Amino acid sequence: MSSESAPEPAPFPFPVYPSLEAVPKSAAIRQVYPEDLYPNGNYVQLPYGRTRYWLLGPEDGIKVVLIHGISTPSITWKLIAPYLAERRCRILLYDLYGKGYSEAPKTVYNANLFITQLALLLQYLRWDTTHLVGFSMGGGVAAAFAATFPHLLAGKVILTASAGMMGQLRVTNRDNTDPLAILGGIRKLQAESLPGYKTSMESCFKDGPLRGLEWAFTKLPDLRTTSGEPVQVELIHGTAEEVVPYSECLKIKERVPAAKVVPIEGANHDCVVRDGHWQQVAQAIGDFLI
Repeated sequence: MSSESAPEPAPFPFPVYPSLEAVPKSAAIRQVYPEDLYPNGNYVQLPYGRTRYWLLGPEDGIKVVLIHGISTPSITWKLIAPYLAERRCRILLYDLYGKGYSEAPKTVYNANLFITQLALLLQYLRWDTTHLVGFSMGGGVAAAFAATFPHLLAGKVILTASAGMMGQLRVTNRDNTDPLAILGGIRKLQAESLPGYKTSMESCFKDGPLRGLEWAFTKLPDLRTTSGEPVQVELIHGTAEEVVPYSECLKIKERVPAAKVVPIEGANHDCVVRDGHWQQVAQAIGDFLI
C-alpha cells in the first residue's frame, strides 16, 4: 500500500467566487439591485455555480428567456420584463455567471459556459422549449444557444444590440465607461462588491461570446423547431450605438438574410432602459413574440 496520502477530492460543484447573495443587505449595491427586484425569485445549484432566477407573468403564457449583457445583470430588464409579462408572456430572467446574484466560477467565461448554464436552468424548471431574447453579449449567448440546442427553441430569437462577431476587445477599453449608468452605477458597484467580477469580465472580453460566433449566426437560417418550423430572428439595434456599433447588426443580417431588422433611431447602448427608447424596444419584442 502506498505511503502517499490520498489526493484531496475536487471541490463540488466547482470552485467559485461569491455572488451578491453574500453581500450585506445594507450595501449600496443591494439597494440599487435588490434580490427581490422581481417576484418569484429563487436559486438553483448548478455544476458551475449557484444561479439566481426569477419568473414573471402567467404560468400558461408564452415562454421567453431574457438574457442580459456582459456587465449589468438582470436589472437590465427592469422595464421590459414587466411590459412583456403584462402581455401574457411567461418571463424567465436570470443572472449570468459572474454577475449579480449568480456565483462566479473560477474558469474560462466562454460561450459554452453560458449556454450550459441556461440549458441546465431550463431543465431544472422543466421548460421543454422557449423563445430567446438576448441583449449585447446576451445576444451572443442566445445565438450560440440556438445553434447548439435548436430542439429547445420555441421558434423565435430576438437579438437586441447584439454582440457575437466583434473584433479583438480589451476590458481596459471600457474601464471608465458604463453604458448603462442610468441604472445607478451597477457596474462600478459590482466591481467594488464582487471579488470575482473583474476576473469574469476580463475572461468575457478575452474568451466570451462577444466575438468568434460567426459559426452560430451562420447556422440560424437553417434551424428548425421540433415541429419543423423555421426559427424566426429579429434584430433590434440603436442607430447611434457606441458600444456595439450598428454595423454589427448588419453583419448578423448578412448571415441571417430573413431576419427582421428594427432600427431604433438615435438610440445608444442604453436603449433597453432609456425613456423613449425602451418602449420602442419592448414593443418590437412584444409584437414579434405575440
